[in-house]
Amino acid sequence: MDVVTDNIFSIQLALGVKALLNLSVIGLNWQYMHKSFMGYFCISLAFLDLVHIVNFSVIYWLTNFAILGFHITIYHIYLFLQISTHTYSILHWPVFIIAGLDSYWTFPFRPLSLTRKAVYAASLALVWISAIMYVFFISYYDSEDSFSTMEHHSFLLKSQCASLSLVVLAVITCVVLYCRSGFLSLFKSFRGGSYTEGSTSVFFYNLDLNEGYFKKPILTYIAVCFIGTWFPFVCLQLIILVFSTEVDPFLELNVPWLCFLNSFLIGAVYWHLNQDIVVLKQCEIPDGFCNWVFSPNPDCIKKALPDTTSVTVALIITP
Repeated sequence: MDVVTDNIFSIQLALGVKALLNLSVIGLNWQYMHKSFMGYFCISLAFLDLVHIVNFSVIYWLTNFAILGFHITIYHIYLFLQISTHTYSILHWPVFIIAGLDSYWTFPFRPLSLTRKAVYAASLALVWISAIMYVFFISYYDSEDSFSTMEHHSFLLKSQCASLSLVVLAVITCVVLYCRSGFLSLFKSFRGGSYTEGSTSVFFYNLDLNEGYFKKPILTYIAVCFIGTWFPFVCLQLIILVFSTEVDPFLELNVPWLCFLNSFLIGAVYWHLNQDIVVLKQCEIPDGFCNWVFSPNPDCIKKALPDTTSVTVALIITP
């Protein structure tokens, strides 16, 4: 019984830290959280984690009690946790794909209408209900496994997080290699003139508008902005993959991870659609981490100054 109690305490502690982290990120970025499907999903995830903590606490402290004829014991914590673990482990790719389609279809981002709010709410309900139904009716979930693992606290499943993280890191690596000439040109051309105001850093550098350098400036800017903001998180994901670190699936699906994917998707959509920077300045970009406004746009410079081969521009980074 002591082993079970210790395991439950560690579960409660892990869930508490995760819930606190989720609420902190949502609170600091609340103005962006209710403007996209990813934001809605982050809010729902934080809410469900709080529900889990409350339920586990009630079960733990009351120990044995009955609700509507159902006898609830301390071992039902493992049952509920196992269901949550299976559900969370299969949501990474579906949420990533839906959020990507949402960013693509709604770009350039405009104020959220009542219709879009209803669509987001319906999509959110559909995602969670579909995941739970998959766990109970399609997957090989067995409630007996919940009780067989309680002495070892083993809830490690084959989560989608590792595969998704591998794909994202592979794309980032390919972009860095593809834009290596742009990176070298950018860093070599820094004149040393920069200033910082609050958390915003502005770097002035010379941009060569010759054909060899003009093909990939937008992608280079996006990569610098994204990696400059999320570099610690990218390193963390790389360490987890390289050392094959095992993380419980109910901890892998968290708000910072989803915000990281949201920034990745916005950058990918912005580069794919190659929109003019003037459009972005009029948008309400649902990202509280990366500043996607670059000043000025090389396309605008090229059109305005067709005979110019080199100009001074600014790269604005807001971590």
